[in-house]
Amino acid sequence: MAYPFIYPGPFHLYLLGIRRGVMKVLIPLGRYAKRILTALSVLLNVLLGGSNNQTFSARNHQWQRDGKPNIVYFIDLTLGKGHCVECWVYWKVRRKW
Repeated sequence: MAYPFIYPGPFHLYLLGIRRGVMKVLIPLGRYAKRILTALSVLLNVLLGGSNNQTFSARNHQWQRDGKPNIVYFIDLTLGKGHCVECWVYWKVRRKW
């Protein structure tokens, strides 16, 4: 049995418009929050004696490479697998600019 096409009513279209409007606000807020968290990570790293413009995650990956005690496992568990190495690579590439 074929179901007839049901045209979304005006209320449904109104809800879609609200959702698009909300996403236009949330996406920039997410980018802003990411930048703030990155700046806080750099600040924490510098306060603990790290390099300028290096995040705490990148520093921990460098410690792991150097065989020093680190918390890479916990950072990657929280922020996603490979987060520290991605931060470290980004820092290495940006450092040469």
